[in-house]
Amino acid sequence: MSRSSRAVVTLPKTAKRGEVFSIRAIVQHEMESGFRHTEQGVRVPRDIIREFVCTYNGKEVFKADLHPGVGSNPLFIFYAKADQSGTLEFKWTGDSDYLTIVKQAITVL
Repeated sequence: MSRSSRAVVTLPKTAKRGEVFSIRAIVQHEMESGFRHTEQGVRVPRDIIREFVCTYNGKEVFKADLHPGVGSNPLFIFYAKADQSGTLEFKWTGDSDYLTIVKQAITVL
């Protein structure tokens, strides 16, 4: 069974054809690096988001590979061009079967 967490995506509901619009995507995740130790000296296991991908009508428009140095609750801000109405899918995958998917529609005028 996969784990997930709360994610918030902000983008306009509508855009003019050809317009470049801003997208903000943030997910709640502690991003444990695997380098820390408890007070008892036991290493805290790594638990990070490894990849973030955004697709627009099935076409990849943004991708990021994450590593242990990335802080908690990673925020991505990027841009896409409004070609046609459709769905943007935001997918975060990580350690310990972590998977969070958010879908959001945009209408192109």
